[in-house]
Order: sequence, then structure tokens, then C-alpha cells
Amino acid sequence: MYEALAVLVGLFVLAILAGIFVLPIVALVRTRRIGELRARVERLEHEVRRLRSAPAVRPVEEPIEIAEEAAVSEPTAVRAAAAVEEIPSVLPVHPQPAPGPAFAGVEAWIGVRALGWVAVVLLVFATGFFLQQLVEHDLIGEVGRVSLGLAAGAGLCCGGFHYHRRGWRVFSQMLTAAGIVLIYLSTFAAFGYYRLLPQGHAVYFLIALVLEAAALAVLYDAPAIAIMAVLGGLLAPVLLPTDRDRYPVLFTYLAVLNAGVVVLGRIRPSWPAVGSVALAGTQILFWGWFVRNYHPDKLAAALAFQAVVFALHLAGGVLTHVHGGRRAGIEELCRLAANGFLFALAAYILLDPEHRHWLGTLAIALAVVYAGLARLVQVWRPDDARQVLVCVATAMGFVAAAFPLEAGAAWAPLGWAAQGLALWWFGLRLRGVELQGLAVTLFGLAVVGVLVSSVEAHREPFLPLLNRYALPALAVCACLLAAPSVTRRLLGGTVLPLSAGVGLAGVGLLWVVLSVEAGTYFFTRADRAIAEGSALVSRPGESEARQQRREDLYSQSAHLRRTGLAAVSVVWAAYAAGLLAVGFRLRQRPLRWAALGLFGVTLGKVVLVDTAHLAELYRAAVFLVLALMMAAGAWGYQKVARRESADGKAGEASRETV
Repeated sequence: MYEALAVLVGLFVLAILAGIFVLPIVALVRTRRIGELRARVERLEHEVRRLRSAPAVRPVEEPIEIAEEAAVSEPTAVRAAAAVEEIPSVLPVHPQPAPGPAFAGVEAWIGVRALGWVAVVLLVFATGFFLQQLVEHDLIGEVGRVSLGLAAGAGLCCGGFHYHRRGWRVFSQMLTAAGIVLIYLSTFAAFGYYRLLPQGHAVYFLIALVLEAAALAVLYDAPAIAIMAVLGGLLAPVLLPTDRDRYPVLFTYLAVLNAGVVVLGRIRPSWPAVGSVALAGTQILFWGWFVRNYHPDKLAAALAFQAVVFALHLAGGVLTHVHGGRRAGIEELCRLAANGFLFALAAYILLDPEHRHWLGTLAIALAVVYAGLARLVQVWRPDDARQVLVCVATAMGFVAAAFPLEAGAAWAPLGWAAQGLALWWFGLRLRGVELQGLAVTLFGLAVVGVLVSSVEAHREPFLPLLNRYALPALAVCACLLAAPSVTRRLLGGTVLPLSAGVGLAGVGLLWVVLSVEAGTYFFTRADRAIAEGSALVSRPGESEARQQRREDLYSQSAHLRRTGLAAVSVVWAAYAAGLLAVGFRLRQRPLRWAALGLFGVTLGKVVLVDTAHLAELYRAAVFLVLALMMAAGAWGYQKVARRESADGKAGEASRETV
């Protein structure tokens, strides 16, 4: 009995030892994963706990027979491993991620990408410097230099294709981009620097090169190759400068480069950065050429080049984001607007001042182009509301620019205000918040324009309100004041906070215009009197009449200045009273508060300024007018209060009767 118990205990101990040591080793050998080993150990411990409870249920002899039979049939380790494989999964298993590379994060980005692309850029500059040394020391002929560059570029492209087939995506892109840049440099040197090829034949080589770069970028599905190809094409004129200004070659080269970029953007619309890099680099090269080599005789070529670049990028946007099936992103929308404004800026600098009369026409023509584009987007891509908004905003910007180009400085704000009122009306009809925002922007430009014109509104005596400053300024005020009225009519009596703000801006601007008219009417005449008096220089032996005339002019000037100060105060008081009456009539509390504030400002001016600078008669007149206006305002408040009180009592009586 004791011997059987000892054998049972020994077998049980052996089973535990096998479970603790043998099974984990087998699992580790078979899986080689730490996470699965941990899961298997947990399941093994669960099975051991189940086996420990087995003797209480089973006869004592059954485990012995199983153990002895297992010992004869197969090794213990193999049997235990098979038993563990058959154990159902009870505890949750959390697999661990597979071991990653030895580097990750910033180190991986620097080692895999940054080092390689920096090497590509350095290779480009090294090639340029090397060619420069060859030229300076005449170490190799012109044909040899070009051939060497073409061979090196072709070899790098072949190496890139080789590594692309092997799956080295990033490294193949680096080699290919470097090769394309070298071929660009060599091709440009062949016809733009060494004149080995005539310009007519060079165009075909450039077209083939652009198509090759685009084809490789599409083949590898690598926007990095496309960007490096564009950068290499833009760097070619910089790294290989010429002694003479061959601007037809430069303009043709850049036009072909941008045409290739547009075609590539049509094929791969998800690469927007390529077009932006090409447009920005082209403009930088153009203005660098302009600073060094521009002459009025080259006006036609410069304008034609800018028009071609503008048309290419505009057509690319239309084909990709209007006629195509892809909505324009933020970068494409910014490039759409920037393309037009860059062309307009170039035309302004090139045409001014000799051909300034064409600038307004050009602005209107660009506005028509963008308005037509907005219509196309609305018809073909009604879901792309942002592109419609950008086109409309750009068109409105050109229309707004046409006013100061064609009209005088005083009349330009009227065009902005009228344009803003039209956009405000359209925005309310179409429930377009964006159009309302554009309208407010134009209203703001109009207000700023009037304020700027007010600084130097009149230098000579003038007729009040009927002059080149007051007429357009009053029309601007009318446009601003019409915005709340239009809002109230279209929205059934509702006044938006934004429209109320525009109306208050109109009220304030009208106050400024009337103040300028009232004050400068007398100040300009005072300056004229001073100028006439100064012309009568005191001379020895002059007549008494001449001396008296000079003194009369000086006295008249002082009288006119005091009258001007008093007139401003009178206009302020009258304007505040009229504004208060309109506020009562329209039941608009903001207008009444504005009137009360203006009363306070007028009172401060009268007490602090007029009292110190005006004579007794002027001072008394100003105080009397201000008192009458403020008394009229108080009477109006009393009348309104009594009317509201009577209406309230009548309402209570009617409710009691009911």
C-alpha cells in the first residue's frame, strides 16, 4: 500500500516537473515567440490544477496504468506537448507584435529618407560645380561635358529602375530623381549654354525629357520623383548661367516645364504639391530675370510668357478639378487664386506707367474669366462649393481692383461699396454666408478708402457736399445704410447682427463726412486768407492801404477758423438730434444709443475745446445750439415714454374688460 502510494507520488512529481520544465521548452522551440509561450504556460498551469483534483474522482490505479502505458508507448516530453496542443483555450491570449527593425521613429526617417535626399541635392550641386570647373579650365570639350552628364543621368535612372524591381522603393526614387536632374542640366546646357542644338530642335528634346520624368514618376507612383524633377528643371537655369540674356530660350524652357507639370497633374491629381512648386519656382526665376535683364523692348515677350503660365495652370485646374472627378483641396484652391493674382501683379508692374490705361480692362477681363470658371464649377461640380466660393471671391477681387485703376482715388470706394451691397443682396437671397462675408470685406475696404480720402479731402475752397470728395463718400454711406434695409425687407423684418453692424458703420462714416465738409469749408478759406496775407510782404514805405489789407486778411483767417470749430460742433449736435429722431421712428435702440454717445462727444468738445478757443459770441452760439438739440432729444424721450405708458394702460384696461 505504501509502495503504491510512493509510486503515485513520484509519478505526480514527475508530471509536475515535466509540466514546469519540459512543456515550456517544447513550446519555446516550436513557436519562438515570447507572447505565445506566456499563453501556453498559463494554459499548462490551468491543466495542472485540473490534474491535481483528479485523484479525488478517479481510482488510484488509473493514473498509474495511463502513466505506465504512456511511458512504454512514447517519450514523456512528446506526449506532454501533444496533450498541451489538445487543451482548449480558456484564458484570453494577447499576442505580442512581431519584432520590428533595429531603428524606428526619427532615426528611421533620418536614416532612410533624409540622408538619401540630402545626398541627391548635394549630388546636383556637385555636378553643377564640376561642370563649372570644366568650363573655367577648359578640361573637356562642350560635347564631352554634355555627353558625360547625359550618361551619368541615364545610369542613375537605370539604377533606380533596378532597385525599384527589387522592392527598394525609397532608394530607387532617390536614384531616379538624381538622374532626371542631371539629364535636365545636360539638356539645358546643350541648347541654352553651349548652343549645340538650335532652339527649334531643343524644344523637342525638352518635351521628351518632361514626358520621361512624368512617366517615371507615374510608373513608380512617386510624387517625390516628380517634385525632384521639377526642382531640377528649375535649378538648371540657375546652376548654368549664361553671359547673354537668352530670354526666348528661358521662357520656352519654363513654359514646356509647366506644361509637363500640368499634364502630370491631370494624370496624378493627388500630387498637388508638384503644381505649386512649379508655379512658385517659375515666378521666382521670372522676377530674378526681370531684375537683372528686363528692358521695355522685351515687354511683349514677358507678358506673353506670364499669360502662357497663367493659362496652363488655369487649364490644368479646370481639367482636374472641374471637368475631372476630384474635388479641389486647400492647396489647389490657394493656387487657383494665386495664379490669377500673380499674373495680374506681373501685368501691373510691366504695364505701369506707360500702358496704365490697359490695367482696368485687364482686371475686368480676369474677373470675367474667374466668373465664367465659377459658372462651370457650378454646372459640372455642384458639390464643390468651396471652389465656387474661391472663383467668385477672386472675380470680385479683380472687380474691386478695377475701380482704383480706372477711377480716381475718391471714387474707388464707391465701386467697392456698390459691389458689397450687390453681394450682400445675393448672399441673403441664396442664404450664402460666404457671400455675406465677402460683402462685409468690400464694405470694410470702402470705409477705409473714404477715411483715407478724408485726410486730404480739400486743399482749396470748395462747394459743400457737391465736390469730388463728398459725392462718392455720401454714396458709400448710402450703400452701407441700405444693407439693414435690404436685410429687413428680404427676411421679413428681421435684422441680422452683421447687417446692424454695417448700418452703424454707415452712420459713423456719414458723421465723419459731414464733419470734414463743415470744418474744411472754413479752414480752406482761412488758409487762403493766410496765403494772401503772407504774399503781401512788409516793405519799407508801403502804403497804409496795403498794410491794412494784410491785417484784414489775418483777422479774416482767425475769424474763419473760429467759425469752422463752431460749425463742427453745430453739425455734431444737429446730427445727434436727427439720429435720435430716426432711432425713435424706426424703434432702433442702437441708433438711439449712438445718438446719446454723439451728444456726449459733442458736449466734451464744447467744454474742452470750444470754450478755450472760441470768442464769447461763438461760444454762446455753440452752447445755445447744443442746449436746444439736447432739449429736443429729452422732449423726444419724454414723448415716447408717455406714449408707451398710455399704450400700456390701454392694454391693461382692455384685458380687464375682457
